[in-house]
Amino acid sequence: MGKEGQPVDSGDALPLVGPDDPVTDPVNVERRVWRNILVVIALAVALTAMFADLRYALGIGLGGALSLFNYRWLHSSVRAILEIGGEKAPPGTSMKFFFRWFVIGVVVYLLTRTGYFDAVAILAGLFAPAAAIMMEAAYVTYKTLFHNGERR
Repeated sequence: MGKEGQPVDSGDALPLVGPDDPVTDPVNVERRVWRNILVVIALAVALTAMFADLRYALGIGLGGALSLFNYRWLHSSVRAILEIGGEKAPPGTSMKFFFRWFVIGVVVYLLTRTGYFDAVAILAGLFAPAAAIMMEAAYVTYKTLFHNGERR
């Protein structure tokens, strides 16, 4: 410790991203993840429209739309649980998580029965949030290691 209890900067240590850093601010992270999901879905639909048949492109689009629905529903459920602030989740929480996937499953089943949507493509579209979160992780890692092109 240096003067007045302040930590001494050794100069060699890589500073960690702090809680006040806009890169890790939860509002910014949520905004970027939502944007990344939209980008992943748009790119996937565009690429499949160019290189695959219409059923597959429609399946990617449907899976992407369902992933957006699922992400928002999950987000609001988790936010409601955290706002309560108790040690135990409110009653019916597990049922809500099950019900969300039940609704998505029924929609997928019914729409694949029409013959217009490819089931594998729907499943691929449902993975859009996973790809978006990997993009966010890469971005935060980059911003943590490099700051404006300079090593921190």
